[in-house]
Amino acid sequence: MALDLVDYENKARKAVKGASYLKRYDLLCQKLVQEQLYTTAAVITAERGAAKTGDFAELSPMTGLRTFVTALAGHVAAEAARLA
Repeated sequence: MALDLVDYENKARKAVKGASYLKRYDLLCQKLVQEQLYTTAAVITAERGAAKTGDFAELSPMTGLRTFVTALAGHVAAEAARLA
């Protein structure tokens, strides 16, 4: 068990070595979804001046806003059906 944990930590360090903080957040969220610890996650970025325009960027399709909102809408619909 301890050896498995050390191996896992080494793989995790290699995966994020040299990655920006944004990329690390994206990788973390992807891993949480893949491990089914989260249903979905979104990582979006925006320039400071984008507050007026609403422009943003997504780091990956898996953590994109469309994926997140689609999953959220599914949960809302399921809950609404359950309560009806």
